[in-house]
Amino acid sequence: MLAYQHLKDFNIDHAVDWALEMLLKGYETPSLLILSGISKPTSFFEAEKYLLNSLKELGIAVPEKQEAIIGYCRNFIEKIAKSADVKTNLEALYSTGLAFDYEKPIFEFYLFYWAWCDLDYGESYQNYVPEATRDNIEELVTKKAIEWMKNN
Repeated sequence: MLAYQHLKDFNIDHAVDWALEMLLKGYETPSLLILSGISKPTSFFEAEKYLLNSLKELGIAVPEKQEAIIGYCRNFIEKIAKSADVKTNLEALYSTGLAFDYEKPIFEFYLFYWAWCDLDYGESYQNYVPEATRDNIEELVTKKAIEWMKNN
C-alpha cells in the first residue's frame, strides 16, 4: 500500500483488500473500518482518502518514492524466496522495476528474467547468468532471493 502513489497501474480495490487483512490481523481504526466496507469496483478518490487516513491513524509514514518501490518489490522477492510461483513473481518484479527505470537494488533479478526468457525461447546458453540452465534457473533465482532478503 505504501507504494500505491508511484504505481501507474495500481488498482485501488487492493486498498479495500488490505483494509480487510488489517482488520483480520487485529488492527482497527475508524478509517480502516470505512475503507474495508467500500464496495468494489472502488472509486479511487473515495478510497484514497480513507487509505491515507488509515495509514495516518495506524502511525504508518508514507515513504519516499525509492523506498516505497523497493518495499513493493520486496513482496515479490519474499514470495520468490519461499519458492512461490517463482517465474510469475520474477516477471512481476521485472515489470515493476522496468516501470521505474531499472531500480539498482533489484538489478540482478532483471538478469535472471532475461536469462529465463532466453532459455524459454529455446536458447541452450545465455550471457546474463552464465551458470543458469533450464534445469537450475528456478533454484538459482530462489537462492538469489534468499540472499537478497538477508542483505536487505
